[in-house]
Amino acid sequence: MGDYRALCTTIVLFSVHFVLQGLILCCKSPVSRDSGFAAHQLCFLFCMSYCAIFGCWLWANRADEITDHVYGYHQGASLLAEFNCSFQIYDLVISLYEKTLRKTDRIVHHSVAMVLAFWSYHDNLLQYYSIFFFGVSEVSSVFLTFVEFFKEFPRLRNPAINPYLTQVNEISRIMFAALFISIRVVYWPYISMQFWGDSLDALSRGRGYSFELIFTMIANIGLTLLQFHWGSMIARQIHRKLFSSSAAPDGGGESISIDIDGNGANDDIGSPGKAVEDYKYGTMSSDEPRSSTLGGSLLKSAA
Repeated sequence: MGDYRALCTTIVLFSVHFVLQGLILCCKSPVSRDSGFAAHQLCFLFCMSYCAIFGCWLWANRADEITDHVYGYHQGASLLAEFNCSFQIYDLVISLYEKTLRKTDRIVHHSVAMVLAFWSYHDNLLQYYSIFFFGVSEVSSVFLTFVEFFKEFPRLRNPAINPYLTQVNEISRIMFAALFISIRVVYWPYISMQFWGDSLDALSRGRGYSFELIFTMIANIGLTLLQFHWGSMIARQIHRKLFSSSAAPDGGGESISIDIDGNGANDDIGSPGKAVEDYKYGTMSSDEPRSSTLGGSLLKSAA
């Protein structure tokens, strides 16, 4: 039943994507020049919002019901992993199809996350932790959607054209940075230590699924290090913005590039994120050249 439902969800996501892309092309709006990316961001926003809201609710109200953190089954956690698996399939294919999203790190991420989500709902594996890694950790990705969208279409955030959207862009950037650091840099390692303890105990007892557990543990090491790396980049850029702003009060000063993506960094290190924001103190030009940074996180789902 789960596989059939996941397949149907995947088909629906593709259908909605191409319908939205067609509507965007027909509307001749400012985002029509990259209709595939725009349609993807709308689907991405819905999927990440669902995962974040449902995941946070499960984490706060139902996670304690799963007494066996490695092999315990929970219907809500299974549904969350199932939906995330469908999303990963959709996002993987669209990333291969759309040039704007076609990055190696993004493709690797979705491939790995798809497998991990499949194991979680199909084999009832690590469903306790799937609530956090497929749900709670995606809260920052909701705001990443807006950051990436406005970066791709800078005219929409031009204060001379639409001051409201300019504020949405600024708030999204702040919320993304704050949530990424608090959830993925501070809380993530704490949950990862619990995951390692439970997984090592299960392996020592020979309770099954050894390959899957070892694979997930190795992935968790790399993904945790990436969270630290990207978090340190965000912290450094925030520090630069705060302490440099006083040096350029007239708006004619230094320009700072802040590389904050949903899990983010920049292309120079194989970044998953295209959320690079160019700050100019006192003013922001909608005609700024677009950064080459692109992508989505190598483990949004942390498997």
